[in-house]
Amino acid sequence: MSILFAASSQSEINRGLPWVDQFCQTSALTAELVIVGEDRASLLAYAKEITQKHDFILTTSAIAADPKALSDYSRTSRPSLVVMCSDEDDDKFQQSCFRASPSPAMWLKTLSAPPILAEHVFSVDPMNQADASAVCNRWLGIGASLNLLTDTESAGLGSDSRSWTSTALDAAKKRSETGDLICIDCSSQNRIVLLDVGMALVTKPHEASVMLYHSGETKIDTLAGRFRHLAARVAEPMDREQRIELSQTLSEGSQPNLEFLGLISASSMLAAFGLLQDSAAVIIGAMLIAPLMTPILGAGLSLAHGNRPLFKSSLATIGLGFLGALGSSFLFGMLVRLTQGVSSTGEMWARCNPTALDFCVGLVGGIAASYARTRRHLSSALAGAAIAAALVPPISTAGLHLAFGM
Repeated sequence: MSILFAASSQSEINRGLPWVDQFCQTSALTAELVIVGEDRASLLAYAKEITQKHDFILTTSAIAADPKALSDYSRTSRPSLVVMCSDEDDDKFQQSCFRASPSPAMWLKTLSAPPILAEHVFSVDPMNQADASAVCNRWLGIGASLNLLTDTESAGLGSDSRSWTSTALDAAKKRSETGDLICIDCSSQNRIVLLDVGMALVTKPHEASVMLYHSGETKIDTLAGRFRHLAARVAEPMDREQRIELSQTLSEGSQPNLEFLGLISASSMLAAFGLLQDSAAVIIGAMLIAPLMTPILGAGLSLAHGNRPLFKSSLATIGLGFLGALGSSFLFGMLVRLTQGVSSTGEMWARCNPTALDFCVGLVGGIAASYARTRRHLSSALAGAAIAAALVPPISTAGLHLAFGM
């Protein structure tokens, strides 16, 4: 385990080195200097010179100038701490890296050398003093004995992030001096408020250095991240054009119209034929031409995207399909009742006793259909998914039983 010191300029390296040195001495760790930007040959050469001059830096490497690249590198190397030193030209990038870091991360605004006395270390207020002291003890070997805000001042701010930020900035300008340090643990309680306060203290002018810290991902977050990474390798995410095409296709197929009503009616009557003949083959044919799967997938997509118009049209189409299938099978059942005797078959009764397994079949079939829709080379699998998740046979059974008075 080591400290990963990420920098994208000489000034960041020079400002951060004394602090990284102190972190290494306090925690008995070594450091790795990572240059953010693979095309910065001169900066990488300068970093190698720095590495030769300082024993606590063991290696130097370069990564792409992208928050995800730094996040992936951190997830692979698993450092004890990721350190970044503020540079006004790079603050937005560093803010993104700080927020997304899976490992414990430190974002520094260094206006002086690291303090050696607790009398120069501030926390935001007494409620957060213990957390700030724990961070400082871990990495600097000192606690935090001062607070920017008193209990009375912080109590009147409530949970309004803007009030906290402006009040803390005013207090930093009035109460801090050169050589002081403001330490904020952004992973403790009131995380969002403290993060906003910390970002403002890093980017706004005042006399004190600032040390923002967050503890990185929890074990659950780490497992979820690994699962997402594995899933992305197994099934690559769709590009923008593919997502737009899929959305348009499902939107068009989720509109209620006469074509949809005609197809669902034909499917329902074909299913009724199969049910009365006790023929599984005919019922499967009805499942294949049933168009209900598209608006159901459209409803799922609308829920994922928060698309209310698509959800409403999908819901209306599903409702139209249900009523159309029920009405068609009812009318067909009345015709059968007039021309021949009334009886139920085994295929009909098989649709009258749903169990948890039937729910699981529909669930897995829906997942398979969704995945096949996003992969053009798997379009042939849609037919099987449609058969597995088809709702037309039980709707047809309901219509026939209504017509038969059963």
